Amino acid sequence: MFWKSATSLGALASAIGSAVFSISFKYLLPGLPFMDRISLVFLLCLAATVVVSLLDKPSVHDSSVSLKEVSFVTDTGFNIAAIGCVFILVCFYVTWW
Repeated sequence: MFWKSATSLGALASAIGSAVFSISFKYLLPGLPFMDRISLVFLLCLAATVVVSLLDKPSVHDSSVSLKEVSFVTDTGFNIAAIGCVFILVCFYVTWW
C-alpha cells in the first residue's frame, strides 16, 4: 500500500501467511507467548510480502497511496479529548495495576 514495489500477489501471500504462520506457531510452539508469536508472524508476513513482490512482475500502473494532499492536523477539541482519554487510562493503570 505504501511501498511502490508491493504487488497484490505479495499482499495475498502476507494475508494467507498470517493465518498459516499463526496457527503453525500455536501448535508447534505452544509455550511461546502470544505477543512473541504475533511479532514473529508479523516479521514473517513482512518478509513474505517483500520476497513475493520482488519475484512477481511489477504492475503497469502505480497503485500506492499518495500522502501529498493529506493533512494530519487535528482540531484543538480533539487534542484536548485525546489528552483526557490518556489521563483516564493512566488513572486506571495506576489504580488497578
